[in-house]
Amino acid sequence: MISLKLTSLILLASVSAITMQNIQAADVELQTDHTGHVGHDHSRPDSHAPLGVMGDHLMGKGEWMTSYRLMYMHMDGMRSDTNNISPDNVAVMPNSLAGETMRMGSMIGTVPPTYRVVPIEMDMYMHMVGTMYGLTDDVTMAVMFSYLDYKMKSRTYQGMMGTTVVGDYKGKSEGIGDTKVSALIRLPSYGIHNFHFNAGVSLPTGSIKKSGNILAPNGMVVSIDRLGYNMQLGSGTVDLLPGFTYTAKKENLSWGGQALAALRLYDNSEDYHLGNVIEGTAWVANRWQDWVSTSARISAKSDSGIKGRDDKITGGSPVFDPDNSGGEMVNLLLGVNLLGTNGWMKNQRLALEVGMPVYENVDGLQMSQDWTATLGWQASF
Repeated sequence: MISLKLTSLILLASVSAITMQNIQAADVELQTDHTGHVGHDHSRPDSHAPLGVMGDHLMGKGEWMTSYRLMYMHMDGMRSDTNNISPDNVAVMPNSLAGETMRMGSMIGTVPPTYRVVPIEMDMYMHMVGTMYGLTDDVTMAVMFSYLDYKMKSRTYQGMMGTTVVGDYKGKSEGIGDTKVSALIRLPSYGIHNFHFNAGVSLPTGSIKKSGNILAPNGMVVSIDRLGYNMQLGSGTVDLLPGFTYTAKKENLSWGGQALAALRLYDNSEDYHLGNVIEGTAWVANRWQDWVSTSARISAKSDSGIKGRDDKITGGSPVFDPDNSGGEMVNLLLGVNLLGTNGWMKNQRLALEVGMPVYENVDGLQMSQDWTATLGWQASF
């Protein structure tokens, strides 16, 4: 299979080809929005990208936009490379953390030689509240706050090895996530084609010290000092979020592309940092009426995986090992945008986007993504 780095380049090359083709064919007259500013036409239902794309458009000077998004992700089963693996097969695999000392409430034990607690299902809910403000016609400031709610169902196996099942247990972790602050900076436009630079930072407001409960191999529900990396709420570091966005509209059709990165600059207070993430996406949308549009999008992501380690995160589950992180993924997504055109609904937007992976290649042992959905409301004033 093609690596995600190559896939991202293909996505960006495709967007560039579309751009050049339409520059040659398009009228050179600049497009203006409903306020008279050069740039995006906010009065169209497809003037915003599909809901899962952040930082896709600029506001006019003095304009505000507030938004709420609820993103849901369901994960089902375990995967190694591109292959699905049953819980029983995971349970007999060697654990690289074997022999370490682990705390379970008032008890102290030894990490078993094989995996005793295997994730089988996980639900993630992310609530996002954002605000955008047009500082000038060419610079838009944005801030995004988040609240995360994780629920992971795991299967516990008896003793130090073997496949005798003790039972299933659903653990949870929730709280404030990291906060993202960004500036969208307009670049020169060419006819119907608009470009801007995304310059952002992620602030470490999410906890990286979440504790919780597990079902132990002896059948008891016990507390552990630190949940696995996938149940923590933030990165613990100030991260750079650079990016580049292209959008265009012609008659009832609109399209665009975006390349974004999350760059980790140093280790957090627990002696590790999350992987660098590079993501590319491209989309096309059609306006069917003044109030409705639909979209199709492809997204490719590459994650370099966790570097370093929190020594308090240990135990008999794959989620405790930082080597079980990182990988590559391609998603296909479909969306709909609904725009209020008069009365109290004017300039309010309701949008939905759903998707699923068509390619996953994970490093080590990780949960497999099943499907995602994002529902959101936006209002401009």
